[in-house]
Amino acid sequence: MNEIFRRIRYLINRRQLDAELESDMEFHREMAARAGRSNFGNTLRMREQAGEAWGWTWLDRLGQDLSYAARTLARSPAFTITAVLVLAIGIGVNVAVFSLFNMLALEPLPVRDPGSIVRLERRSPQNYTSEMPYLSAEFYGEHAKSLRAVIALLGISPMQMDDDLQGTNASFATANYFSELGTRAAVGRLFDPAKESEAAAPPVVVLSYTLWQHRFNGDLGVVGQAVKLNRKPATIIGVMPYEFASLGGQNPDLWMPMAQQPYFVTGSTVLSDPGANSVRMWGRLAPGVTAETAAEELKALTNELRRQHPKDIWEDEYIDIHPGGHMQVMQPEMYRVVAMVALLTMLILAVACANLGGLLLARAVTREREMGIRMAIGATRARIFRQLATESLVLALLGAAAGLGLSSLGLRVVLTQFHVPGWLSAKPDWRVLVFTFGMAMAAAVFFGFAPALQIARQRQRKTIVRQVLIGAQVAASCVLLIVAGLLVRATLHVLYTDPGFAYERLVSVDAQLAQHNYSAAAAKAYLDVMQERIRALPGVNSVALVKLPPMGHTIARMDEDINGRPVPVYPNWVTPEIFKTMGIPVHLGRTFYAGEKNAVIVSESMARREWPGQNPIGQQLPNGDAKDTVVGVTGDARVNAANDDDAVEQYWPAQQSDMPEMVIMVRTLGEPDVLPPMIKDLSESMDAKLFPEIRQMKVLYHDNVLELIENISKAVTLTGLVAVLVAGVGIIGLVSYSISQRIKEIAIRMALGAGKVQLLTVVLRQFMWPVAIGMAMGAGIAAAASRVLRIALYGVNNLDPASYALSILVMIAILCLAALLPAHRALRLDLAKTLHYD
Repeated sequence: MNEIFRRIRYLINRRQLDAELESDMEFHREMAARAGRSNFGNTLRMREQAGEAWGWTWLDRLGQDLSYAARTLARSPAFTITAVLVLAIGIGVNVAVFSLFNMLALEPLPVRDPGSIVRLERRSPQNYTSEMPYLSAEFYGEHAKSLRAVIALLGISPMQMDDDLQGTNASFATANYFSELGTRAAVGRLFDPAKESEAAAPPVVVLSYTLWQHRFNGDLGVVGQAVKLNRKPATIIGVMPYEFASLGGQNPDLWMPMAQQPYFVTGSTVLSDPGANSVRMWGRLAPGVTAETAAEELKALTNELRRQHPKDIWEDEYIDIHPGGHMQVMQPEMYRVVAMVALLTMLILAVACANLGGLLLARAVTREREMGIRMAIGATRARIFRQLATESLVLALLGAAAGLGLSSLGLRVVLTQFHVPGWLSAKPDWRVLVFTFGMAMAAAVFFGFAPALQIARQRQRKTIVRQVLIGAQVAASCVLLIVAGLLVRATLHVLYTDPGFAYERLVSVDAQLAQHNYSAAAAKAYLDVMQERIRALPGVNSVALVKLPPMGHTIARMDEDINGRPVPVYPNWVTPEIFKTMGIPVHLGRTFYAGEKNAVIVSESMARREWPGQNPIGQQLPNGDAKDTVVGVTGDARVNAANDDDAVEQYWPAQQSDMPEMVIMVRTLGEPDVLPPMIKDLSESMDAKLFPEIRQMKVLYHDNVLELIENISKAVTLTGLVAVLVAGVGIIGLVSYSISQRIKEIAIRMALGAGKVQLLTVVLRQFMWPVAIGMAMGAGIAAAASRVLRIALYGVNNLDPASYALSILVMIAILCLAALLPAHRALRLDLAKTLHYD
């Protein structure tokens, strides 16, 4: 410890101690001269020995290496600028992706004490849901000593505001929601737990900042105004701040107290039904309490809930606790996608580093004289290696700084193009800075180690390392191009291929009868009358009922073992007319009869997998204790799994007990745009307390499928093109270097009558094997990695041969162009001048 303090003391008082050392040496030099000794010794060596004794000689040497590296790079501005730009692209893309991940999953929300907020979800060995009954959340809040507070959100369908035709996004929150987050109103006030916790309190609503600006023009007098929500009057009490950060990333335009949900949704029993999974729940840990301690207490409370409500609480149920003070709570399956994106972006950095490593080896030939002189005057290989590694470090840090700026600029553009919360910022925080520094260190090792080692050992003219680097960047570029090709093919498939049902003239009408506590009989009566009235509207072709409509709010999925392979099965409950209404063809058998039971219709993909080579009609499928008979086979529609090629469908006839959850599907003869106002009027005439959610399938299909795949395709295609561009630049540099080293040989061959094809073969032959091996490796890696992207490969297999072949052909074309550009220049040599010079 004393040694450490001594060294720190020297570092702090370095100038003073150096001056004292210089004064002491001058004194002893004078004393030696007076004594007749003229040879005092090597003062420089004495200073170095003193520095070594003080323990900071390495700092001086590092400073010398950095200074020399800066001067060396400044003498080659073209090389330095090229290297920095290549690294800026490779590091910048990775920093941008990490910054997005940091915003979503790592950066704490700008709320009060985000570290103590936890997300609470129901889980058992067989079941999982991110929502829970409100009664359960209320029970945990009252009895859990490990939680200082419990807050909950209840999402609902868009609400009608005044006389608007289109609904407004809304959400209910517990009265302590805003106070627990430490949020203050931009105008007016937010919920007061002392006032808004009771159902009998006056109905109030808080506006989002965006709604306040767009609908009320930022009027400061909006507080106290009355509005109608689902025809129920409510008073505006405040406006959310622009930079408000909501838990779960939800940003509705209307906020209402949880206790007043039955007032706004007439007949709803969501708050009193112990089996209704309806609210998302968060908790704030009590001081000194860990998540593990809270989980143990909540498990005991869950057991107590099971005794009170045995039908509604699962066997072995417990509460799963995650950190909740972030924009996105990461689920295990999300990390696969994150890993895939990280792999793709790291491949760009790998291409950039391999490119730069090749350029460093090519540049080393021009520095042979410099290295020879340094080694001749006593520099060791280790000293040469250290100097070259320092130059690589300087380049990496410059590239990282440029990449950080590039990523920040790109993120600003992205954030302005999408509707994101106001608190999100492209400004890098300490995590992004640490990640950037780590990328710089990794890049310096990757592109600088092998060249520095080769140069220090005077083997810079060896070709094996350059060939390895060429193969590496070709392999990485090939992976990115193949993935981009798969996504482009998926986009084209979505754009020009029938998804299995005719969505263009299809409209869904969800009356949300279950939310309004309709009984099964009342729901059936309402839906029967509503269907008849809709059929009578002009332009309507057919009407049917479905429990889980396409791209709806709820999706059911069962994983079944079919012939030894787990297959996702998407069940649905429908009325007989649904296949005609949705345009799903029935290939074999028939549709359901009215009132039929113990029957099932399967998609052709399921029939092919379950009964290969057999007639599926009449086959039996287990359904609990009973068995259902297959009466029909339909085309593959993937109504609720548009992006899952493995998915299969099963349809059961809807029974009366399903009626409160059924949705009306309507097919029109013309454009469906004129239908929603007429259906709204019909609904109002039948039951004024209902506000059906009316959605056009073509809009949903574009937003949920087309837009997602298009954005992913654009991003990955751009990434692939950048990687190929960087690789092409590297190939141009390496081929140019190879030609410059063989210029005399080429001139002699030309003088002896060698043809252009023969000369090109001589020049490019050394690159053929590394390129071929790199492509083979790239194709293999892409085949293994692309399985993660199956969710975005709608209608396209991850081993699609056309995508692989086209991507490899594009890669070959780009590499040939990159190689032929410098080779073509070599074929136009001035033979007389070249041979005379040599």
